[in-house]
Amino acid sequence: MPELVIGNVPRGEDYFGQEHLIERIWSNLEKDNVLLVAPRRFGKTGAMYNLLDFPRGSYIPLYIDVAYINSAADFIVELIAKLIKQRHFLRLAKELWTGTKKFGKFLRDLPGGLDFGGIKVEIREKTDVKDRWLDYGEQIKSLLTKGDKPLLLIIDEFPIMANNILNKNVEEAKQLLHWFRALRTARETKARFVIGGSINLVSTLEYKGLVDTINDISIIRLKPFPAETAQKYIEEIFLAQKIELTGAVKETILETLGEPIPYLLAVLLKAILDRVKILRCEMTPGIVLEAFDEDLLGGSTSAVFQHYRSRIDQYYFDLEGRAAKEILGIMSRADNPVKKDTLFQVYLKTGNLSPGVQSREDFLRLMNKLGNDFYLKPHSRGGAISRFAAGSAFDLKSQDNTYAFYSRVLKIWWKTHYGWDYKDDEKER
Repeated sequence: MPELVIGNVPRGEDYFGQEHLIERIWSNLEKDNVLLVAPRRFGKTGAMYNLLDFPRGSYIPLYIDVAYINSAADFIVELIAKLIKQRHFLRLAKELWTGTKKFGKFLRDLPGGLDFGGIKVEIREKTDVKDRWLDYGEQIKSLLTKGDKPLLLIIDEFPIMANNILNKNVEEAKQLLHWFRALRTARETKARFVIGGSINLVSTLEYKGLVDTINDISIIRLKPFPAETAQKYIEEIFLAQKIELTGAVKETILETLGEPIPYLLAVLLKAILDRVKILRCEMTPGIVLEAFDEDLLGGSTSAVFQHYRSRIDQYYFDLEGRAAKEILGIMSRADNPVKKDTLFQVYLKTGNLSPGVQSREDFLRLMNKLGNDFYLKPHSRGGAISRFAAGSAFDLKSQDNTYAFYSRVLKIWWKTHYGWDYKDDEKER
């Protein structure tokens, strides 16, 4: 039975209800590389760890988190260190670099028993990777064509790294992104790549005119649990805790949470169970509502929601950022989905613009970006919220030109912290 995992990444049987996602990833990897798109705490890293823990075929899986990297050379150092730490690739690397004077000698002299961090230090201090990172990148490309076992390279937070390098040195970022695409698409390569990101890589690169560097990747957007999976998860957690679950309590949990995002569901369940144990009280719908208001909205998840707000300042520029805040503020205060025309007028007013072809295109680009980044979603004609197609925020066949928050919890949090009406401020003055 699964256990509630809040602070760490769920692994093994604690990684619950995502069999379909894992099957889809492996299916795509038969022909393509994969980009996993999801906000933080949405299950992206859990999926990556599942690929790492339970590899299929003859793949050798390697996982790296590159969120802190801000140069191409450091990315190459990370890759080399990871490859030579793995015995299979160390042997191949020694064969490959035998003919090179400097790096071949470095590998032969590398002390045994070094951990991953130690290897990175040795590479930085005793090689010229920093100045010749692209040459070493070409050697990596050759390395991945050799041997009988293919590499599955799992790279977490690649979009953050790409943005870091773009902000520091655009030309270097262009070189790295084009090299990385060539690495993935080389005809002789035996490697596959799974790239994950909590910010939208497509939007980040489109802004710099570099979206063609990832047009070879199959995009998979992570989704909340289906309703039946969420119900089963709740039932199994309560069963493991030996606490009776009534239909009323289960219904209240699902209705209160809205979209059953796995992490938020786990946090809410833990808060509910903790209250029952500490207070030694009966499990009731009232306990669920108290846990939602006091623990979920104001507790450990507050930093997760703050990430949604802070990344607008980081990745939405100028008018785009100002308009995003205005639009989300209005949507958080609305009782019903908001019409597209209303939001377009907000966009025009924020930028002091007149309606026209360019302003409409820019507005739609912003709405698509907010959708792809999991802030909002289009409302369907039937009254339900439509699911997004992979890589796109909008299902044009079912949308009725209104929009709602992607998550009920995020909407409530946003209204509490950033949903004030600026007109009220002006009245007070």
